[in-house]
Amino acid sequence: MTVRPISLVLGTVLLAGLCCSAFAQSSTGQDSGDRMTHSMQSDGSHDAMFMRKAAAANMAEIQAGRIALDKSSNAQVKQLAQRIIDDHTKAGDQLTSIAQRKQVSLPTEPMPMQKQEADHLKSLSGSAFDKAYAQAMVKDHRKAIKLFGMESASGSDPDLKQFASTTLPALKTHLQMAEQLPGGSGMHHDTMDHHGATPMDDSGSMGMPASGSSTH
Repeated sequence: MTVRPISLVLGTVLLAGLCCSAFAQSSTGQDSGDRMTHSMQSDGSHDAMFMRKAAAANMAEIQAGRIALDKSSNAQVKQLAQRIIDDHTKAGDQLTSIAQRKQVSLPTEPMPMQKQEADHLKSLSGSAFDKAYAQAMVKDHRKAIKLFGMESASGSDPDLKQFASTTLPALKTHLQMAEQLPGGSGMHHDTMDHHGATPMDDSGSMGMPASGSSTH
């Protein structure tokens, strides 16, 4: 073989090696970028999920409060219901404002399970209603406190972390008031997990056993 053909062969091999190296580097960079994008999307989707769950729960809580105002003759029940309506209306407005800034679409009504819970409350009356509402509020607010506590501690969005933190005191007040109602204290141990709060169900509902209300 002459010198010229050998040079051509070596040049071709060298060029192919450079191309493979460049492709590998490009692929590695793309994989790294994909992982970073996925991580960012995961963080964002976590916050978006929190907003949607909180919005649906908030509407359900207000709905249950209105049912209580209409059906109950117990002054303590009515006091709690009005407090919940006022606080959750305020929290709902704040959440809507944040969601609009983040361009996140929120649900316009409670979840189907929460609607069923509200229908159950509507079917009750007298002391049976008061007891069911109290138990519902206790269970609901323990779940809500856990949800908002997790967002406050580990959320990735500063606005949502602050919203969760500032809403938690009202949720805890609602829980304390509900526990003082007839039937409310009976939920103290059997609905709590080892951390003092009931975990959310598979549907993401923060809703209540007999009420359509979930919280903030």
